Amino acid sequence: MNKPGPALARRCAAGLFSLAMMLAAPCPVAAEFALAVSPARFELELKPGERSRQVIEITNASPTSATFGIKTADWRLGADNAATFFDELQPGSCRPWIAIERRELIMAGGRPYRFRFEIDVPADAPAGECRFAIMLEGQEQLTRMASGPPMPFSARLGIVVYAAVGGAAPELSVAGAGIQAVNGQPTPVLQIRNSGTAHGRVGGFLTGTDASGTALEFSPANTPILPGETRGIALGATRPGDPDSAAAIRFPVTVRGKLEWGKGKTHNIEQLFAP
Repeated sequence: MNKPGPALARRCAAGLFSLAMMLAAPCPVAAEFALAVSPARFELELKPGERSRQVIEITNASPTSATFGIKTADWRLGADNAATFFDELQPGSCRPWIAIERRELIMAGGRPYRFRFEIDVPADAPAGECRFAIMLEGQEQLTRMASGPPMPFSARLGIVVYAAVGGAAPELSVAGAGIQAVNGQPTPVLQIRNSGTAHGRVGGFLTGTDASGTALEFSPANTPILPGETRGIALGATRPGDPDSAAAIRFPVTVRGKLEWGKGKTHNIEQLFAP
């Protein structure tokens, strides 16, 4: 196996990793790089010795034809929830199991293409999670910044694939709680530990009343917690009946309800968040 190499792309603040599609390129991104992909990510369950064929529908939303390079990459999620992609194989990488149908794709404007890839799990593969990304890369272009000469850049988009092998599953628990700044606003954050063998995400319906007497509803961020990690999960606040508008919180606030993850796994919570 190759030794770890430099990151395939510079880190770009991806916010919460719930996107599962990330631009691993300098911002801004040129208008010519206009792709729509479906599904946004893959979450599969496979057995040792199983071969799985999957399809990504890719649409070039630009009115003109474009050429894209396609490759696989390993990735790592930082403490700030930003992803770093790696071209070279990382320790424990499952990318030798992966085959993609082609490494270059010429797409007419507005036309979809069904791109195929395959995961061939070895018969002796241990229980665990295979994680990788399929990267779509536009051709290098020049873009002019507000000042200075034009700069070359290429935009990349990654579709993340998770494949739980041999019954691998998350095992999540609350390891702590506190208030942290998220997008410049003080926000309740739960520290979630994953002692399982596959990534997990928390969901659930949580409620609370803050110091001003305002009733609030809280939604956990959809950030993945990888095996062996403890990761901060922000609880976004909204007012009942208005789930699309963030609400300011006057602390202290007690959050109650039930966290959910995996297949029917739950955890009751009653947590005070105070400055």
